[in-house]
Formats: sequence, structure tokens, C-alpha cells
Amino acid sequence: MTPELFDASVVNTDNAGTVLVQLLRGIEENGLLADLNRSHWSRYIGERIEALPQVLRDKVMACLKILGDRHRLVRHPKCVSGNPITALDWLNLALKSHQQINFHAIILSQALIESYGQENGAFVEFLGALDSTIWDNRRKRTLTLAKSAADYRVALAPILRHAKSLALIDPYMNSRESRYFDTITLCSNLMGQRVHARLQGRIHIHAEADQQKPYGKTITWYLDAWEQKLRPLIATDEHRFKVFIWESLDDSESMHDRFILTDQCGISAPGGLDCRTYGHANSTDWSLLDEEVRQRRWNEYDPPVSPFNLLGDRVVA
Repeated sequence: MTPELFDASVVNTDNAGTVLVQLLRGIEENGLLADLNRSHWSRYIGERIEALPQVLRDKVMACLKILGDRHRLVRHPKCVSGNPITALDWLNLALKSHQQINFHAIILSQALIESYGQENGAFVEFLGALDSTIWDNRRKRTLTLAKSAADYRVALAPILRHAKSLALIDPYMNSRESRYFDTITLCSNLMGQRVHARLQGRIHIHAEADQQKPYGKTITWYLDAWEQKLRPLIATDEHRFKVFIWESLDDSESMHDRFILTDQCGISAPGGLDCRTYGHANSTDWSLLDEEVRQRRWNEYDPPVSPFNLLGDRVVA
């Protein structure tokens, strides 16, 4: 979103103010917002928000706070030619980032579109944005894909590009079966993979003791096996891993559901996190979790409050 959208001169009608707030609320639920010029964008619009009518200003500031709390304001590199000044400066900076890794859209005012003077398929005119095809596609919360490395890579790249924390939750994950470890490898390779500096993060793996292979070994043996398999990934991708091995308790929750959780979003993956690198791969449906559900599922794997019993864990860094 280009900064002029937050100017009082642009959102000078009730309809325009409603569009601005609805766009921000939609991104809160299913999207990321580029904080260009190493967060100078958010500081720049902060000055313009002060001139908005109080009711609108309060709504916009509340939306931006939520986006920040959910880590959905994504910082982009500093402009090497100095801070942008004009609306065209900001648009050109956005287009530079877009050329490196495509945005889903660049939302801007009609006046700025006309000032730029060239057509661009990424442009979405502000006042018509809520009725655009690009925005309508954002509403979809379920993705059907094959359980293959190729489909996982396409789906996971935007999910993990700006994530700092990742939890992979599947009771059947183990260090011995490649169909699970291939997914872990793929996540490790993709996490923090931006055009500019690689972002190092934290990856937590949550699995159930009864599903570890081979059967009948001690928890320490399994953790040693996990560490041995993860060490090469650390050398390549430099993330910090932690493995948790759990057991379900009688008369309590069963560790059954599978999730991909990051500090930005949560995905339900009911078909499991294994993938095939050869042969036929079944299709499955991934669904985006509501934020409160993401937080609840994340907290379920916090040992002091978890409904499951932690038998052992291991930091591998």
C-alpha cells in the first residue's frame, strides 16, 4: 500500500475511509503488508495518520497495531538512494521490491496510477480494491495441493519467507522416514529465504513417542537420532532447532491434529506433514487458522500448560 492512501486528501470521504479500514482488517486476517525502506514506511504514514479525523485515525492505528503484533508488517531493505519523498518515489521503491519477489498486489490511488503513466498488472486502484479479483482471491482460506515436494515448495515459500518461528506438529513425524524428514528439510531451506539477507529462525518439531522409529528405543536415543539428522540442516540453513517428544495422557487430549504454525499464521494440515518425492502423491487440503486458534494451538505445545506429557526435548543449534 502506497503511503498517500493514508493522507486526509485521499481518504476524505466516508467511503474512502471505510475502504482503507477494510483493507487493513483483511490483511490482519490473511496477508502481509510491506513496510518499505526498513520500516520508514510505517513511520512516514504515522505522520499522515495524525491529520485524519479522530474516529478514522483511531481505527487505522488499531489496525496497524494488530498488524505489528501479528508480525504482518514486513520490513523491506533500506532504499540505497536515500529516503523516498514523493508518492512516485515510494511507488518506484515498491516496484523494485516487486521485481525481486512479486507482491500479490500494489494498492495505490488513481491519481498515482495516472502520474506513473504506465500499466502494471500488480496495480490495484484503491477505491475499487475491495471489489477486485486479486482482493477476492485473498478471501480463500483453503488450499488443495498434492502431498509432494513440488507442491509443498510452492505453498510454503510465501508462508515461511518472512517467518521467524516455525512449529511443525505431527505425531507421526520421526527422524527415520524420509517422507517426513523431506518436509522438514524443505521448511528449513525455505524459511527466511528472501532476496536480501537470509533470516535465521527457530524451528520446533513436535512428535509423539509411540510413533518414533525404530520402536522400543529410549527417548534419549530418539533425540540423539534427531540431532544427528538435523545437524547438516543447521550447517546449511543456520536455523535453531528444538525437538519435543510427547505422549498423550489417558482421559485427556489425543495428539492427533497436524499443524504448520509460524509467528505470522497457522495452517491446519489434516492429511499429515509427510510428502512424496517420487510416485503418486495424494491430494490434501490446507486451511488457514483464525488467529485465536493459531495462538491456542501454539500454546498447547508449551510444556507447563500442555494437555500432553513431555517425555523429552533437545535443542539442536
